[in-house]
Amino acid sequence: SLLLGPILGLYCRAYGGYPLDYVWTAGPPWFILWLLNFTMIYAVIAQFAAPVKMNMPHPVILLLFGAFLSAAFYGAAVGVPEVWSSLGNMVMWKFGIGLYVPFFTAGIIAGRNDWMKSVEEMQTWCVWMLRTIVVGFWILMFLEAGSGIIPIPGVNIDAGVLENLLPPIYAVPMTLTLIQFFHQYFNGTPPSKIAKSAGAAAYTVYIIHTVVYNVWIIAFIAILKAAGVTIFWSQEKTLMYLTVDPATGEPTMLPDGYIWAGWLWTFILSQLTVWPLAHYMRQLPVL
Repeated sequence: SLLLGPILGLYCRAYGGYPLDYVWTAGPPWFILWLLNFTMIYAVIAQFAAPVKMNMPHPVILLLFGAFLSAAFYGAAVGVPEVWSSLGNMVMWKFGIGLYVPFFTAGIIAGRNDWMKSVEEMQTWCVWMLRTIVVGFWILMFLEAGSGIIPIPGVNIDAGVLENLLPPIYAVPMTLTLIQFFHQYFNGTPPSKIAKSAGAAAYTVYIIHTVVYNVWIIAFIAILKAAGVTIFWSQEKTLMYLTVDPATGEPTMLPDGYIWAGWLWTFILSQLTVWPLAHYMRQLPVL
């Protein structure tokens, strides 16, 4: 928070020609801080609270629980005043109430009652139902995000409603699907060298990923400039880059093809670099 966040802001602002300021930002480590908070609260409660004995509910029941959490998420989104939404460096308390607290609690109950075994032994039809639901949500989110930048014919999604309802009802099947998928295909005994290294590097990837993908965004902008594309940095929305319409001389969005190409460029190259970088960072003596 004291180093990576300000460095990210400095080099992005320097490239965009903005005034240079050291700005503290919690950055990705905010979540690790709150995980520590939850753990300390749990350690205190565990001293006097009786353990909860509970078998894992059927995945369909858990999906219904996800729908209930979506209602709580939406209520917090519209009910918590914006001035309180980041209290304690929480990145919006709608996520804290609708996702982080219930998922942390569920993780404790799952660990104490060996729910992992139930996930590993899910019936085939249930596994594929969850996978289908998750892929359906991926398509929905892709269309929502894409249509906000590039108009997609026939697609008109209310982004506000979707973003305030979707996270919990998506997170439940996504969590079950990923646990089962990695158990089936990656958690060999012993685990492969790649899977073992990726698992160990995951937290470091989470901490450094914003620094890495912004490097590739800047590289893509540099390529566009070298190809003769005019780049205009918005003064109203810091770090948003546009181009200039030759007919009007006014700032405008980049052509659709450039935006899609930039997305693919950034996604692919970020994945190819952030994981090896995180792996070797963990080899440093201090880590």
